[in-house]
Amino acid sequence: MEDENEAPDPRALRRRDPEGVKTEAWKRTLEDMEVIAEDRRDDGWEVVTIVAAHTDTVSRDMGEDDKFGLVHVVPGNYADRFTDVYDSDEFTEYLAYGTDVEGFMYVVTELIDPENERSILIASRYDMMLAGGMIASVEDEGVLYTHLKKIDGTILGTFEHEEYEPLITRPDT
Repeated sequence: MEDENEAPDPRALRRRDPEGVKTEAWKRTLEDMEVIAEDRRDDGWEVVTIVAAHTDTVSRDMGEDDKFGLVHVVPGNYADRFTDVYDSDEFTEYLAYGTDVEGFMYVVTELIDPENERSILIASRYDMMLAGGMIASVEDEGVLYTHLKKIDGTILGTFEHEEYEPLITRPDT
């Protein structure tokens, strides 16, 4: 039971969307992913689309290992398709399409295998207000990682971004 004198959790307040702005941003992100996928397919590319069930911004000091970056939880129905296609030696390029809406990043990350004309598109949403530790890790190392994992924690693949600015914004502090 809530105490009437207790102040509301500011994180919970940030997640509210009474005007539908965040809902609309997510809808546009999914639509953008489908448009990009169709354009690639029209050019003869093999394309895998993934909607991340959840995305965390992870710093080096958050776990038992030094893993940091964006960690996308991949639903089971996407996991096999991803592992059938993804090879870290072949997927050497990426593009990021996204926007910051009220401190939340809405992004389509495209992992690209240019030689074999394959593309993996990942739609995600993450809270940049919780990303300070990740940003510090990124700035220390000069690189951002994208990790895809199953709900049980099994890592499906990792991609290194040397140019990471399109994937993050600085939280207003």
